Amino acid sequence: MLPCLMSGAPLKRVLIATIVSFCCYILPAAAFQTGSRTITGEVHATDGRPVAGAVVAAKLSKSSTVCTDQGTFTLVLNAGEKQLVITALGYHTKEVALTAAGTYAISLEAAVDSLNDVVVVGYATQKKVNLTGSVATISTKDVENRPITQTSQALAGLAPGVVVSQGAGQPGNNGADIVIRGVGSYGAGGGPLVLVDGLATSINDVDPNNIASISVLKDAASASIYGSRAANGVILIETKRGKSGKLQVNYNGYVGWQKATELPDFVPSWEYATLRNEANKNAGYSNVYTDAEIEKFRNQSDPDNYPNVPHYNNLLTSGSGFQSNHALSFMGGNERNRYNFAVSYLTQDGIVTQNGYKKYNFLLNDDGKLSDNLMLKVSLQGYSASQNSPRQYDGGMNSMINYALREGPVYAGRKSDGTYGYQDNYGHEAWLASGAFYKGSNKYFLGSSELIWQPLKGLSLSGKAGYNFWDYYNKDYAADFQFDANKYVGPNNLTVTSGQGAQLTLQALATYNYTIKDHAFTVLAGASQEKYNDNYLRAFRKDFPTALLYELNAGSATGMTNEGSATEWAIRSYFGRLNYAYKGKYLLEANLRGDGTSRFPSAGRWGYFPSFSAGWRISEETFVKNNLYWVNNLKLRASWGKLGNQNVGTYPYQNLISLGQNYTFGGVLTSGAATTRLSNAAITWESTQTTDIGFDLSILNGRLGMVFDWFDKKTTGVLYTVATASVLGLSTSPVNIGSVKNTGFEVSVNYNQNIGPVKLGIAPNFSYTRNRVTSLANGLRNDLGSNLFVGQPIGVIYGYEADGLFVDNNDITKYASQPYAAEPGFVRYKDISGPDGKPDGKVDATYDRKVIGNTIPKYTYGLTLTASYKGFDFYMLAQGLGGYQKQIGSYAAFGFYNGGQIQRWQADNRWTADNPNPNAAYPKLTALNGGSGTIMSSTYWNRDASFVRLKSLQVGYTLPEALTRRAKLSRLRLYFSGQNLFSLNHFYKGWDPEMNMSTGDGSQFYPLTRVLTFGLNATF
Repeated sequence: MLPCLMSGAPLKRVLIATIVSFCCYILPAAAFQTGSRTITGEVHATDGRPVAGAVVAAKLSKSSTVCTDQGTFTLVLNAGEKQLVITALGYHTKEVALTAAGTYAISLEAAVDSLNDVVVVGYATQKKVNLTGSVATISTKDVENRPITQTSQALAGLAPGVVVSQGAGQPGNNGADIVIRGVGSYGAGGGPLVLVDGLATSINDVDPNNIASISVLKDAASASIYGSRAANGVILIETKRGKSGKLQVNYNGYVGWQKATELPDFVPSWEYATLRNEANKNAGYSNVYTDAEIEKFRNQSDPDNYPNVPHYNNLLTSGSGFQSNHALSFMGGNERNRYNFAVSYLTQDGIVTQNGYKKYNFLLNDDGKLSDNLMLKVSLQGYSASQNSPRQYDGGMNSMINYALREGPVYAGRKSDGTYGYQDNYGHEAWLASGAFYKGSNKYFLGSSELIWQPLKGLSLSGKAGYNFWDYYNKDYAADFQFDANKYVGPNNLTVTSGQGAQLTLQALATYNYTIKDHAFTVLAGASQEKYNDNYLRAFRKDFPTALLYELNAGSATGMTNEGSATEWAIRSYFGRLNYAYKGKYLLEANLRGDGTSRFPSAGRWGYFPSFSAGWRISEETFVKNNLYWVNNLKLRASWGKLGNQNVGTYPYQNLISLGQNYTFGGVLTSGAATTRLSNAAITWESTQTTDIGFDLSILNGRLGMVFDWFDKKTTGVLYTVATASVLGLSTSPVNIGSVKNTGFEVSVNYNQNIGPVKLGIAPNFSYTRNRVTSLANGLRNDLGSNLFVGQPIGVIYGYEADGLFVDNNDITKYASQPYAAEPGFVRYKDISGPDGKPDGKVDATYDRKVIGNTIPKYTYGLTLTASYKGFDFYMLAQGLGGYQKQIGSYAAFGFYNGGQIQRWQADNRWTADNPNPNAAYPKLTALNGGSGTIMSSTYWNRDASFVRLKSLQVGYTLPEALTRRAKLSRLRLYFSGQNLFSLNHFYKGWDPEMNMSTGDGSQFYPLTRVLTFGLNATF
């Protein structure tokens, strides 16, 4: 071609030759004029993390590619392209000008309030902007890198309207209780329904490392699609799935240590002895210890007989508290198949020696395209766990902790001659040496396979089969033991329990999306069936010849026992949902579910649960867009719906035959069976109706967002056991007769701001719930045996109103007579009423007790603070509960109770004859017991259990990319994390208000723990 061009005029030939030479040598690829070129690069967030799945597109031709899991991309550009457009879910769109360079490093800024974020709802997903129900979401960022060993702990402080209370720190048993929008029943049991990848299970059965998202469905509009099990709310958990791109290997690991969040301060033995003499003197008894003996306690000249042993604190610091977790995942795939395989290992040593927990988790998620319109999704996960703990002869480790709390410092531990001190039959040092133990193991599997077919545009048909299996085997060995020459406890014995169960789920779904101009419709219809079964065995033998044999057949057949049971139920459901949107402004949703369960008789077996909701996106109206340009989103929502609760026992409508009802026939003891419970053939669901009104607001380009909800939730047909005369000879089944109401509001705010290279975020939330019983059986106003009172919350504290302490005998004479033998320094109870409704000068249980406290929190609050600067990142979560009171166990609350010990706050703040303070924080010292009048339930012993806790703190540093690339890493981050670091409260000194503890003598508990960890995240 060039020779032809050169055949023209000389000037023309020179001009053409010059142009051709320029194109060939100066711009060899003709990058911006003719032909094409290939560019490469990577997309990352401002904190350095790769943005997997980001779309890199040419602005003119629209040709595009998707970033790998490492954020890398390769794109072929046509001639004339000058700009790239990069988009990613959760990030602001960015345009980048093309240059002659062939490699690009592109940084995306996270979108604070992405209205297009996808939220998991019942049997589907919806864009956040289109939601009309009340749904709280928690992302993997809120869970990862925290030393969470049970997933239920992850929700604390993050979702308004959700009360999360962790009652213990025991390894393997440190999950939290979850209540959504108040306690709805005092009859049927059960917390929120939890579904993991669409299958019902326990929230603590999913590994926190594998969580992609958590959705909490709080109102009936979002939860009614789950019908008879949704009255207490629904929690949907989705696990991480594979992404297209080359293989990405992620490691997350940490090591850390635990210690009790609070420990009481007990007085030393010499002070204990002195105060015990004072208590005896106050009670009219002689001294227990002489001055010489008290001096021996002080100088420790004879520690075997005059010891100073802090038994409780020694026991709760005897374990290492070491904790570590290692999680490894392999993720990748292509357009046809995506996979995620993950394994993890958790080991947790308790703060009590010989107590520990180990857990091995696995997950395999695979999404494969069998054809262009046919997909198979497989989800498999499970774990194997083991737990061990010490025990005393007649109780487990938590009972041992309670009795160590009782044992004063004047009792020796292990003596110099190898024998052990004890109080009654208790001394934790001896039991730790005895060889007694508890060992438990359990295995769990949750798997499903789902086939999704899209025969037409907008139509999706799917079938799903899921299987849940669990198995456990526990050994509980009580050793016999010789404390010293005078004390033996035995014989040894072994209890073995085992069981297994399974739940099969079958589900079919049809979803159709259709749009006609400005009208968008989504229709969902489905059916499901679940079948549950569980089996249990227990066997007992004693008198083992040696402490080295722990198998049942090694024990004596004399006195052996065994028992077993089985449980089975099934439920069949049909459900549907219709969503309608007009121009994206006016939103409607309707749900209906029908459930039939084997738990109820055929006459009332089926229940139907509808809901309706609507939303109006005011921000899409012209008058808002034209005048309030700073409003990004303003949506009003309203909903009403009906939910159910089927957790009423397995077959309460049937007359069950109880075995073991032995009787005498002809002078011979004969085995028998009998009906021991009067059935209720009319029993049915508890029914909950919920109304919700709320709004969502986002302004200032998404920097400031707010969500507000007001709700009214009423449960009727509460299952309540009516008291009957003993002459009936049978216990009774509950009947649908009571009602409970919860009303309240929730608000959450988030604000994000960039100040130069520093990015800051703050997200507070607050909720208030008023809970009250609105009716009991047969018009009753109260049931003292169950602490239920119409107009009052469930779980109230009932007792006397205290009016300080008696100063002297004259004070006792002038005051109303007490329900016990009053003395100076004892609690003074108010005379508030009498037979005529007026104070009668006499305090008694019938007329002078009232509701004095509430054990259910009214308020929940949380605060999240985040910050980042270059490679540094900061995360803080504060959580709190408020508006409730508690009383704690007898040995914890009362000095010298039943021979127990005394704490520093009790000793320093006690009433004395020399300082007869009527407002003293602790009464006159005496040897207390269960019948002591001064420890009756009263406001004197109530404590405000409200608290604010620094739940989580995390500081991390991501190494510069230039360094990590040398190590063949995509990313490396080091971090420090703390959990339950400290709390602010006005509770009993030395005791954590969140900890579960009953008020009786046999209160069993395990303190909450503070966890400090160091870890790293690495991506290969």
